[in-house]
Amino acid sequence: MQVGPLTVPGRLFKSATSETRSSKDGFVTDRLLEFYEPLIRAGTPLIITGNLYVSRQGKSAERQAGIDADDKKPGLRDWVQLAHSGGSLLIAQLNHGGRQIIESAVPGEPTVSASAVREPLFGTKPRPLRIDEMPSVAKAFADAAERARDVGFDGVQIHAAHGYLLNQFLTPHTNRRTDAYGGSLDNRMRLLREVYQAVRERVGDDYPVLLKLNGTDDLWLRKGATTEEIVRVAQVMQDEGVDAVEISRGHYESWPSTVLGHYHGFVRTEVTEGGAAKLPRHRRMLMSATAPLVEAIAERFAPGSEGFNLPQAQQFTSRLTIPVICVGGFHTVAAMEAAIDEGRCDAVAAARAFIADPLLFQHLRAPDPEAPVCAYCNGCIARHGGMAIDCYSPDLRYRRDLMLRTAGIPSTSSPLSPISKDDQL
Repeated sequence: MQVGPLTVPGRLFKSATSETRSSKDGFVTDRLLEFYEPLIRAGTPLIITGNLYVSRQGKSAERQAGIDADDKKPGLRDWVQLAHSGGSLLIAQLNHGGRQIIESAVPGEPTVSASAVREPLFGTKPRPLRIDEMPSVAKAFADAAERARDVGFDGVQIHAAHGYLLNQFLTPHTNRRTDAYGGSLDNRMRLLREVYQAVRERVGDDYPVLLKLNGTDDLWLRKGATTEEIVRVAQVMQDEGVDAVEISRGHYESWPSTVLGHYHGFVRTEVTEGGAAKLPRHRRMLMSATAPLVEAIAERFAPGSEGFNLPQAQQFTSRLTIPVICVGGFHTVAAMEAAIDEGRCDAVAAARAFIADPLLFQHLRAPDPEAPVCAYCNGCIARHGGMAIDCYSPDLRYRRDLMLRTAGIPSTSSPLSPISKDDQL
């Protein structure tokens, strides 16, 4: 499959997952590389990194890897060399968290967004970006893309989904501006276009630039961008020169839309072991008190299924000529092949399935009845920002580690306790 000038030897990709495995200052660590080694050893064709912050202002989580400064290039180069040693292509996902940040990484500075709309899960109240600040946002993405190209990444993906900064500009609920960056769809996509243009100018026409978009904002009782609007954004970006688009869904406040599956213990785990452990005590107490009800409602009304973003993805596929990648609950050959053969998307991506079974791509070609299969308990997602990305289902984790040892691959298991703030590993 062609992604711009890049030939990809397969149509199953590893979608981005926030790793919480870098140093506290965002440098690549051995612990981070250990997570990717089994994926690479299994021959996964294309891997998209977890979201890399393009500036300190855009850092959205603890232990998030960064691509914001040249001193991070040696570690990033090690990451690329590891991927290439096993024949995998590696795409750097570039991101700015906007208002979806518990605490600004810039001391004394508030978080920023399109408008001063409070983020309800974290309670974060951002300040609107000024018009004179827009060029610096575009420059941060361009600088990051140049670093990615320089160290050998096979391309970059601009993250404009999941409620992060560029998505906040696209969404009417979070963008209430009355200037050139708000109001009409053309205005709301202006920053995204400026970011892309700055990136493209920096990396050149022959370097792959992908885009991640929501198929639906899924903001119940709030004014999200419609699928039709986002398809229009994708068409404009295709005309600008984007090489492929990955379709996902939701903002943080759309939960559980973004992590469809099972939710028993999710909120309580997030509060005690995930990023929410940093929230003020009163907010953590409220979340803990309401957790049983919230989790029960989510379990009842937001079940997961394979390819849950396909209804939206196929609307992009029918209107675009560039490849459309669909992520969302994929883990079986049958579902993946059906999605592609029926023309609903051009490639599929998975995240949680690869966490449970890092050898997933290998097992699709040579099935192993003993291979672990993700149960979508969401324990990995609940611990984001607090503990290293890993499978936290004891049975699946045991089977995965046994499988890796048998294959002579080091285990990716992390300690079963939150990462210490002073831990430099």
